[in-house]
Amino acid sequence: MKKIAFIFICFFLSVTISYNQIGVNISLPERGGTYIDLVKENYRWQKISGGNLSASDVDERGWPVRDAKYIIDFRPVAEWRNEIDDPELYRLDVSGRYHCSFKGSASLRSVVDGQIENQSYDAATNTTTFDLVVQKGAKGLIIIEFTGTKRGPNQGTNTGFTEFKILRPGYSNDAALFHQPLVDILTEIHFSALRFMNFTGTNGSDPPYPMVIRWEDRKLPEDASQNRIPSIGKRGGACWEHVIRLANLTKTDPWINIPISADKDYVEKLAQLLKDSLDPKLNIYVESSNEVWNTAPGFEQTTYNKKQAAALGVGERENHGRRTIELAQIFGSVFGQQSINNRIRVILCSHMPMLKWWVEPMLTYIQNTFGPPSDYLYGIACQTYFTGGRDRNKPVVDILDACHASIQAQIDDKGVNEAGRMQWIQKAKDLGLKGGFFSYEGGPDHGGGSRTNIANRIRAERDERMCDLLKYNYDTAFNQIGGALAMQFTLSSAYNRYGCWGLTDDINDPYRNYKMSCIKEIANRTTSTDISPKSPDTPIWYLSPNPFVNTFGIHVDLPQSGKIRIDLHDLCGNESSVLYEGRLEAGRQIIPLSVEGLPSGMYIVQCTYENQYSKFFKGIKE
Repeated sequence: MKKIAFIFICFFLSVTISYNQIGVNISLPERGGTYIDLVKENYRWQKISGGNLSASDVDERGWPVRDAKYIIDFRPVAEWRNEIDDPELYRLDVSGRYHCSFKGSASLRSVVDGQIENQSYDAATNTTTFDLVVQKGAKGLIIIEFTGTKRGPNQGTNTGFTEFKILRPGYSNDAALFHQPLVDILTEIHFSALRFMNFTGTNGSDPPYPMVIRWEDRKLPEDASQNRIPSIGKRGGACWEHVIRLANLTKTDPWINIPISADKDYVEKLAQLLKDSLDPKLNIYVESSNEVWNTAPGFEQTTYNKKQAAALGVGERENHGRRTIELAQIFGSVFGQQSINNRIRVILCSHMPMLKWWVEPMLTYIQNTFGPPSDYLYGIACQTYFTGGRDRNKPVVDILDACHASIQAQIDDKGVNEAGRMQWIQKAKDLGLKGGFFSYEGGPDHGGGSRTNIANRIRAERDERMCDLLKYNYDTAFNQIGGALAMQFTLSSAYNRYGCWGLTDDINDPYRNYKMSCIKEIANRTTSTDISPKSPDTPIWYLSPNPFVNTFGIHVDLPQSGKIRIDLHDLCGNESSVLYEGRLEAGRQIIPLSVEGLPSGMYIVQCTYENQYSKFFKGIKE
């Protein structure tokens, strides 16, 4: 018995304050609310007779300069065609009294859901106020018509208005900016980072090559919306000021995606803004655009990358690497070179199967052109999605089983691509990258636009067993094998044929499905404790399966041959036994172990290499 040693383990675990490394992608809008003011997260203006407003119909901030109607549509997909995908027919509760205002005057009419009440005009401030009342059970299509508009008391009719606001029920002003339920969930869960790719509208935000985005072209806090405003040429999403404010408010590291078309001055000024305004305790993850390899519609950055690469006389892979290093150099010039791989964490991202087809050529190009990649790159990253397929009539249990197999197949790939998570981890280790291997997006993937078996695909997302799959994906098959930080995609979303990406489908009721509570459990518990410093000589371990019945395996990747010992401890410190002791050769292997006869419960599995490197796992025997 080694009771004294186990007491030390319990004490060490009890004082550990670091959390599992898991982050989340933030969207605009979040399902159920990002901003207090609905207008900030939605931009859908039309002429009274129909058709979107053009550049001549709006001012430089995107506000109408004519009579117009405003549309918000909360209906589930695709109710407008009587094809609701969601088998629960779940709707956001949009009922309540919305306090509204705008600069100017107009006659107002609410169409479909909602009634206009208490309309009043203050000539001294040129401000119209009114209430929009939406009844319980409303489907969620809100249309407000503004006719006879006058921007000011001395202007003619049909001249539009500015500064329109729709405050959510329960708010008298929007000084706090963000919807409180969003802030609550982001402070309640210990996310390691927030990735703002969707929030800032990275996909499709670039102009045609060789045009560039200048700093003066960026989204501003005072623009008519923080969503895309195509009529004034602002294709991106929320402004950088709001990224900084949300990161500071939630005390969470931001992961930013910089448009590939942003010129040097833009990047320098963005870096300076972050240096001046972001909490200095927060780190900054920097990524070039998003998925420049993706040829799907809406990923115009891929076309931009290809054309820019051709103009520079390099391949598209090499250009992605070049741009990533360029961002590191610019941020280093603003924050100081010592910030690179410390506070400034530049991540080179690519498609998971492309480790040797895209990533290795990029890294070779970086080495030959700029020097060691570790001088610039904090980590490399790919996706960690899993799916149960879209087979017709497949029941929920089969979908979930297929999801488990999908994750398992990604751990170690010795086939054609050689691009399993273990291979990505090894590549980061070989390069000496300080951060290691990351996942920029991940989670269950049941989108694609197909309606085949859509009801069961959605039911699988809401099933309690999806929680076990998330634990397996992010903990067992990522954290425990040496992954650094995994980013879930996304915090919230609707559940339909285009994907069930969100941890919840309603930010106002975040735990109505199992996924949010599961991620909270993963993120808020302490990591598997390592009592030795990490170095290239440290083994990579993981325990699988977990939970287990009578047997499990310790998967280990040894840097060189050495002595291995595996001990099992119960949680009370009363029992300790040696499960394995011996010498193993360098490389990847599995140590099969039996715990038959032990009662069900939680145990601590201690793995020791050469009597100096110890790793602890919490194992559950069912």
